[in-house]
This record gives sequence, structure tokens and C-alpha cells, in this order.
Amino acid sequence: MMTLQTLLQYEPNRGTTPPVVIPGQAGASRIRMRGRPGEPLELRHARTVLTAILEVRAGRRAPGQLRTVVTPRMYQHLRVVPPSPGPRYTVRSVRASQSAPGAVEICGTAHADQRATAVMARFEHSEAGWRCGFFTVVQPQRHR
Repeated sequence: MMTLQTLLQYEPNRGTTPPVVIPGQAGASRIRMRGRPGEPLELRHARTVLTAILEVRAGRRAPGQLRTVVTPRMYQHLRVVPPSPGPRYTVRSVRASQSAPGAVEICGTAHADQRATAVMARFEHSEAGWRCGFFTVVQPQRHR
């Protein structure tokens, strides 16, 4: 069973209020992808969505399979951008931080072969439930 873990601050708050802590970071509370307003995001669902997005980007999954778990804008992006065949990634560690009411930012690592890359996403809660509205893969820089 996965639990939410607190992330260390990586940037000063520069006079703003610190981010709101996600309920249940010590243990039991979870978010459902199609949850009612106020329910937290379940990390295992976030990891499943991240893995599915990586599969769509690699051409191993049809974008239509993600229509209910991504925002309309993200869905359109997944449909338009051509797949880039590459290694099969496995999303392992996933962390969450609530960035605003109804928004959770996720970061994690995706592993392929002997390499790890960072993945980042933003999930937004609406009347349709939790949906991914932003996703990116941070590729490691090549040494010169």
C-alpha cells in the first residue's frame, strides 16, 4: 500500500503562504480518479495514469483509452503529437504535493533498461473527478 509522503521545500516561498498539506499524508486518505469533490487523489491511480500516458507517447496504447482520466486539452495533445517509439517505461516512485485547492502536482521516476527519468504531472479535480491536465518527461542531459 502506498502512502503520500511530504516533499521537502526546494524553493523559498518568497512571502507567500506555504502550500496546503494533502490530507492523510501520514497514512490512510486516498483520492479516487472519479471521486466526489473533496476526496483526495490516490497515488496508485496517479501512477497508473502516468504509465498509460507514457504508453500512449510510445505508441503502445491508443489515446482514446485515456479520455476519461485526462483533461480535454491534454487528450487533444495526446491525439495530435505523433508517438515516439522508445523503451518501455515503468513508473516506480511517485510523490504528491497539493499546489492549490483542487490541484495536485505529481513527480516520480520512470525506469527503462538501466536508466531512470523524471516524470511530472498536474491533476485537477472537477465535477468529472481527478484528471491529468499536464504531463512531461524530464530527460537526462547527455554528458559532453
